[in-house]
Amino acid sequence: MRTARNLAPAGIAAVLALTIAPAAQAQQMPQQTTATTVQAGWALHASAQDRAYLREAHRGNLAEIAAGKVALGKSRDRDVRAIAARLIRDHRRLDARLRSVADRLDVRLPSTPSAAQRDDLRAVAGRHGHRFDRAWLRLQEDAHSHALWLGQRELRRGHSAWVKDLARDSAPVIRHHLHAVRAEL
Repeated sequence: MRTARNLAPAGIAAVLALTIAPAAQAQQMPQQTTATTVQAGWALHASAQDRAYLREAHRGNLAEIAAGKVALGKSRDRDVRAIAARLIRDHRRLDARLRSVADRLDVRLPSTPSAAQRDDLRAVAGRHGHRFDRAWLRLQEDAHSHALWLGQRELRRGHSAWVKDLARDSAPVIRHHLHAVRAEL
């Protein structure tokens, strides 16, 4: 009996703790929600720099995919063809993520590479054999160097955490492509 009297206060304390704790957590929730909302608001904001990066990087991905397809059709060099296949695969993956971010931020993306990118690829595609391979590799070196520069500019000047993460995460892939291209030159 004595044990039951000693346990009763402990039981009441436990019940009170269970009922008071959720109420205390509920009072803290608006503060946490407000902080999350503020963070989400910044993530949802796309500055002019963020929008420009998304559009240019998307055009770059489209140009790399098109260039890879041209190289697969024209080149007879096994290493150039391997690089081309990797570019197609990796830039499709990078672009899928980029499109997802652009959709979340309501940024419209162009449907084709820029006129300059199309002209450059057309000029390279007009060559044959070893000359094609060298010109194609030089085009890829320039395009990937530019892509790295774009990403660095976004990291310095961008505002959206999502877009900056995209630029940061794509840099190692682009750097790997650049090293592979330079090794073939």
